[in-house]
Amino acid sequence: MQQLGFQVFAQEKMPRSLLAQVSWLTVVVTLISLLSYGLWYESRIAQVNLSAAQAQAQTLATTLATAAETAVITRDSGALEALLINMRNSPYLIQLAVFDPQGKPRAVVDVTPEREPKLNFDLGPQAPPAESVIKVQLVGDDDRGQIQVWAPIQVGTLAGWTRVTVDRQGEAQARALVRQQTVVSALLTSAFTSVALFVFLRTRLRPVAQCAAFASGMAQNFGASLVVPARSREVAQLQRALNGASQQLQRQYHDILERNERLDAIFALSSDGLVVFTERGELAYANPAFGSMSNMAIEPGQTCAAFDAALLSQCETPADYQSATAHNTQRVLNIMLVRPVRRLLRREHRVNERGQMVLYFRDITAESEVARMKSEFLTTAAHELRTPMVSIFGFVELLLRRKYPEEAQRSMLDVIYRQSKRLISMVTELLDLARIEARAGLDFELSVQALAPLIEQTCAAVAVPQGGHTLVVELPDASLCADYDPAKMRQALENVLSNAIKYSPAGGEVRVSVVQGSAGQVPPLVGIVVQDQGIGMTPEQCEHAFERFYRADASGNIPGTGLGLSLVKEIVEIHGGRVELQSSPGTGTKVTLWLKSATANVTAIAPVNQQGHLS
Repeated sequence: MQQLGFQVFAQEKMPRSLLAQVSWLTVVVTLISLLSYGLWYESRIAQVNLSAAQAQAQTLATTLATAAETAVITRDSGALEALLINMRNSPYLIQLAVFDPQGKPRAVVDVTPEREPKLNFDLGPQAPPAESVIKVQLVGDDDRGQIQVWAPIQVGTLAGWTRVTVDRQGEAQARALVRQQTVVSALLTSAFTSVALFVFLRTRLRPVAQCAAFASGMAQNFGASLVVPARSREVAQLQRALNGASQQLQRQYHDILERNERLDAIFALSSDGLVVFTERGELAYANPAFGSMSNMAIEPGQTCAAFDAALLSQCETPADYQSATAHNTQRVLNIMLVRPVRRLLRREHRVNERGQMVLYFRDITAESEVARMKSEFLTTAAHELRTPMVSIFGFVELLLRRKYPEEAQRSMLDVIYRQSKRLISMVTELLDLARIEARAGLDFELSVQALAPLIEQTCAAVAVPQGGHTLVVELPDASLCADYDPAKMRQALENVLSNAIKYSPAGGEVRVSVVQGSAGQVPPLVGIVVQDQGIGMTPEQCEHAFERFYRADASGNIPGTGLGLSLVKEIVEIHGGRVELQSSPGTGTKVTLWLKSATANVTAIAPVNQQGHLS
């Protein structure tokens, strides 16, 4: 392609230089002007010469007529011939003749080029003018013609005619001389003007050539200044304009470079995918985010069709995929990818005036999942809140409309109390979750404190007779500390203990202990373990245990809101820890709350310091 472009450029005919064009134009104009003037001057000289020759011939004819009166009257042919011979010396004179009134020759003398007279006896009768006046006649053309002047000989009456014939050779010679002078003058003037103009223009146009060379190299050397001898106002203006353009190009280049660097940084750091195609439909750019989210091989120059085919191969529903064109720029397309991982992308695109297309991909997997969870949460929350409210409303309505025995009323009031307590607990936990998520732990007051008081106080708070459970507490050494908020961690530990007791309907042992993380773990962790011997959970139930409103026992026999473990997970994770759940059906559940240890070397856990029994 480059070689072809070079050949085409080489075949282009370069125009002639301004110097040559002006020189040739000057030569042509000078020649035309001088030749036109020469032709006009030649015509003018010819007219002047013709008028002078006519006047001379007319004077000679009149003089001859006056001098020949006596000889004509006396019919003295010898005197006439002598008179004609004596008057032969006029320039360009070729014939002198005297005629009678009817035009019959009386005496004729021819004058040779050497001015020698020669009597002419061969001339026949001529036709004199009809009127007795001087008449001038032109015979032949301009170069070989003659001037004939007839003059009457008046002696009272017409006695005869004299005729003088003058050659127009002088007029032709004058014209030839003028023509020759004109041509020589034109050539000399043109040559001198061309040389003078060439030298002048070459001197004046050298700065223009330097300006042209500077303009040609401006694209690679913008910002440079041009210094040329400004011998004319136009060159000075051109110099200023080129220097201004050079500075403007430099500023624009730096602005574009800075803008490109910003855009490159934005595109490179953006978590959204960007793909750019040229007006020819070839891939020009794809940022790293698109490569990571699609795991596609990005090759510069890849066509739109190949790009669509590669993306289509990773779609879950290829039939729903639609290629991006200039006619559907308002279409927003959601694409579900199954490779490298399941991911939902939202695609938008724009096409500019030059036909370049930009594809914008946004990973909305998390957003769609949050929307789904939000919808499920609202549905579940509405259901869970509605259930106790319906129960409360129903029993209150019965108490208002009918009268029941005291024992039945007490039973109904007990149901209303339990459902109200459940509703209050559910709303409280919802508010706690919302407050924790909204503030993102900003209201947590973390400090390094011992774990033993936390465990001891929390266990004492739940150590209420609940139906035959045994609470075994293994307090750690007083030196074992962690970085935590006492109030929030007490709430989390209470929820775990409450679940352990509730989901052990047949009684049994609930054990609370402390374990330390593995050696070399960064940061070092310490875990509070709550283990029961309750109904336990299946692996599938364990996966959903921390979801809001999820309850392993869906029968409703065990009271609860399904928000306790969600709240525990939020609190522990804001502390920088994690919650670990291990369970199996029929054997019980083990929940470990891992926190950041505040001691470099965790001492061994002391043996059981206290046991609490719930009767």
